Amino acid sequence: MITINSIQAIVENKEGKKFGFKYSFNSGLNIISGDNSSGKSTILSCIYYCLGLEQLASYGSSDGLKECLKSSFKYDNINITVSESYAELHLCNDRGDVACIKRSIKSIYGYEINKLSVQINDGLAEEKFIHANGDSDHSEGFYKWLSDFSGIAIPVFEGENGNQKILYLQQIFASSFVEQTKGWSDFFAQVPSFSTKKAKQKIVEYTLGLSGLLEEFELDKLKEDDKQLRLVWNNTVDTFQSLVAFYNFSTANLNSIFSLELSPKKIEKLKLQTKNLDGSYSTIDDSITNIGSQLEKINIKNQIIYDVRNVNNPDLLNQLADAETNLAHLKDEFKIVQKEKINEDIKINKYKLRLEELDKEIEVLNGLNKISQLESFKIGSVENCPVCNSSLHNFDIELENVDRVNSIKSLDFYKSERSLYSSYIKSSANLLERFDKTLIYYSEQIQDLQIKLTELNKEVVEDQRIPSRTAIGEEMQLKFELNKLRKISIQFEKFKGDLVQISKQLRAIKSRKDHLMANKKVDEDKIVSFKNSFKQYLSTFGYSGEIMDRIFIAKEEPNKLFPVASVVGMTTSQPIRLVSSASDFIRAQWAFYMSLLVKAKYHLGILVLDEPGQHAMASADLQELLKEASNIKNRQIIVAISKEDKVKDEQEGGNEKEINLITMLTNAGLVEGKDYKLNMIDGNNRKDKCIQPLNS
Repeated sequence: MITINSIQAIVENKEGKKFGFKYSFNSGLNIISGDNSSGKSTILSCIYYCLGLEQLASYGSSDGLKECLKSSFKYDNINITVSESYAELHLCNDRGDVACIKRSIKSIYGYEINKLSVQINDGLAEEKFIHANGDSDHSEGFYKWLSDFSGIAIPVFEGENGNQKILYLQQIFASSFVEQTKGWSDFFAQVPSFSTKKAKQKIVEYTLGLSGLLEEFELDKLKEDDKQLRLVWNNTVDTFQSLVAFYNFSTANLNSIFSLELSPKKIEKLKLQTKNLDGSYSTIDDSITNIGSQLEKINIKNQIIYDVRNVNNPDLLNQLADAETNLAHLKDEFKIVQKEKINEDIKINKYKLRLEELDKEIEVLNGLNKISQLESFKIGSVENCPVCNSSLHNFDIELENVDRVNSIKSLDFYKSERSLYSSYIKSSANLLERFDKTLIYYSEQIQDLQIKLTELNKEVVEDQRIPSRTAIGEEMQLKFELNKLRKISIQFEKFKGDLVQISKQLRAIKSRKDHLMANKKVDEDKIVSFKNSFKQYLSTFGYSGEIMDRIFIAKEEPNKLFPVASVVGMTTSQPIRLVSSASDFIRAQWAFYMSLLVKAKYHLGILVLDEPGQHAMASADLQELLKEASNIKNRQIIVAISKEDKVKDEQEGGNEKEINLITMLTNAGLVEGKDYKLNMIDGNNRKDKCIQPLNS
């Protein structure tokens, strides 16, 4: 939080005569008062300007400053032209640091309005830039400095594609400043968009410290990750089901066995079962053991001596030669594919390294672009480089005439190259998968040929003890079944391992989602507290009682976290602006901004209300606003209000009458110096009389 100590503006004419003002403020309630057009808004606009928040007090590209500060004004009926002017703001934070911010308004000496001078305590003044890329996150950016000094961190979501700003400081500060002309037309009426979705809602979420601000992004990502993992799970089960069907292996429906609710431990314990001819089931491990035992017995029975070949059977010998040739060919093909896969792996690793290099190059070029966009950046005007933050003090060469780096084309080229490498790496996953499947295919073909060679060798052996073809066929069948079961067993273990990893990820997502949902209960408690404060203020400020019981803070879109009212005959609640009179809606805004101030977790600690007595507000209600504001001692409230204004007098039937501010404060029981600090603008009944001659 921060507290404004003082604001001053200095205006010089061409003869060097100085005019201007200086007003100081305390914690608690501060009142700026004077006649209409005396310069109350001029004083406030200088506060906005020094904080880089002119968007909250201006229209379009205007800086929100009055002409008396940058063009001309009249004094003693003489028109005075402004030659040089600047504003200077003194403020402190809750850590005890005192800062001076100075910003040029008009200059004949080349001072730039988008550079601010900042000095903390007794340190050296530093130059900060504003309204350019990097002003919120670069070490030389003014909003970055203001964020650090005030303790109002700019909220970001850390995603896979880098940090994403959720709000900007200029948007967050909309909860602290209500401008006179347009600011009372709606909640946060002057907040800049910056293409931020639901910016107003996010301001309330951030100010109240609701976890939903960041968690909304995380929940969306978790839901998408959960959806993708469930899809991968189902595809994994279907793929393995197809594999066992390919091997003619009879199992129960795997989708019903391997459900998403299974824990990793239960998955690891599951056994693959096959249906026997008698209808019973046995595990694949039992089947492998059983067939292995049978094969061992028949191997002993069919054992022969391979010593003499039957050279009189050329057909068998030709088959044997063809099988050996095919086996050699398959082994060569296997080596070729294996080599290609290794080369592809090496290429992918090189591309990944290149991607890392490109990311670094792009980061540097982005930094250079930031410098290029700082049209006024000159070596010597800052102590550190805006890109790398290194010192610029010890250069022995002249740098004033160094050409700017135009890196846009290079940046586009690097991004295009990065995109090509990324696309290739993604597509290579399918290629590597095809390599794996091809290698598995060749391995199976090689094993089958090796079995065939063994059998052919038996056929050509000349021995009276050659087993029968039935026995040989039985042995071959058992070997085939054993080989098939072993392949399925290996794939089954891999299948379970994949599901275990997916299950762990799903459970981690569920745990995180449960944690985030639990935070919603904490958020709801904060919203209830905010609502109660809001309705209490509504009642105190004289809001019409007939719909008070139907007013609440919306929890759902489209008016989430803003006051709404239920309307008889309508199924949806309506914004409070649509069900309130003009003056009641002003009361609702008082209550809203005051509640944010007292219930906030992250707030600037300042509330500036420019002419809150809109629409001829009842004097009693305006008194209550000032009285409630004076009760808040640990924050700072600055109210700009006319010395005499037309207000409604409830004792006279609500008719308008002139009322004096001092009378109003006295009627409220407030004592100057104790309950409030008063800055009264004195002058000669002239416009902009806050601008006075200054002593040289």
